[in-house]
Amino acid sequence: MKISWLDNLRVNATIGVILIHASATILFRFTKVPADHWWIANLYNGGYRYVVPIFVMLSGALLLPREEPIGPFLKKSFQRIVMPFLFYNLIFTIFNWQVRLRGKSFGLSDGLTWVGEQYFNGASYHFWYIYMIIGIYLFIPIIGRWIRSAPESHIQYFLGVWGLTILFNNPHFPYLKLPVALTDFTGYVGYLVLGYYLSTKEFSAGIKWKALLIFLVGTLWTMVGSYFFTAASGKFYGLLYANFSPSVVLATVGVFLTFKYQNLDINFLKPFRDWVSSHSYGIYLIHIIVLFYLAKAGIYGEMLHPSIAVPLTALACLLISGSIVWILRKIPLIKNLAG
Repeated sequence: MKISWLDNLRVNATIGVILIHASATILFRFTKVPADHWWIANLYNGGYRYVVPIFVMLSGALLLPREEPIGPFLKKSFQRIVMPFLFYNLIFTIFNWQVRLRGKSFGLSDGLTWVGEQYFNGASYHFWYIYMIIGIYLFIPIIGRWIRSAPESHIQYFLGVWGLTILFNNPHFPYLKLPVALTDFTGYVGYLVLGYYLSTKEFSAGIKWKALLIFLVGTLWTMVGSYFFTAASGKFYGLLYANFSPSVVLATVGVFLTFKYQNLDINFLKPFRDWVSSHSYGIYLIHIIVLFYLAKAGIYGEMLHPSIAVPLTALACLLISGSIVWILRKIPLIKNLAG
């Protein structure tokens, strides 16, 4: 079942991932680029830090309400998530061998070891998310059974303790420690449960403006705080960019509720929205290679002022990546691997 605001949120997060990666290199050159260039990169990166948590929350909102036997659920998840990943990881493995290693010759043993490493660690840095989400999907049948029958107070209790782990016993904040181990409440499972809870709970009037305020507070905290940390150290310091930074959690909650309660549908853009939404997984998997070749062609975040160049680069990457996925879906032998 299609839910318009969730599709809008998925498309927003998909575009956000590309904007982050199209502008990230500027962030790491804090003292080597003009201040306004760095701030534009901080705007795109700090403003979209919620994208990974949002993807996990979308899984919680869409999958936890469904009652489905474990076997069929895992089989379907393997076909939808794992098989496309294995296919695209192969593409990146070939890319790494041909482009990054310049077709380096391997002996049989070394070659098999290298290929194994490409799959064990992921052939691209952005594939860390796939390994994480596969682990999350293994939890979904169990958590779904619990959450569908749990009273609201139990879900609130879980989220409350998970919230404590954001502040305490968090590797990003080593100076805040609790003597009690809360490992069973930590990590991305919290975002999964949060996505279910916020999507099913109805809030009182005025929430849409409160949600927007929460998003703005969290985002400004991330961007301004990151600037001060970076200025103090003389190089980019991403403490507040972490997915479990309190500022990112606030921004994520705010943007999720904003999309839920604000009518952000634009009629003439709906076909494009639906196209991006239906191709979003494949777009995520392939977009790093597309950004690489766009840069080779002179299209990158600093070809003009970043305020213009970054969104232009991201738009080109989105359209090309989506078109690649669309074409792959037309090829009979690999259409189910296209994502």
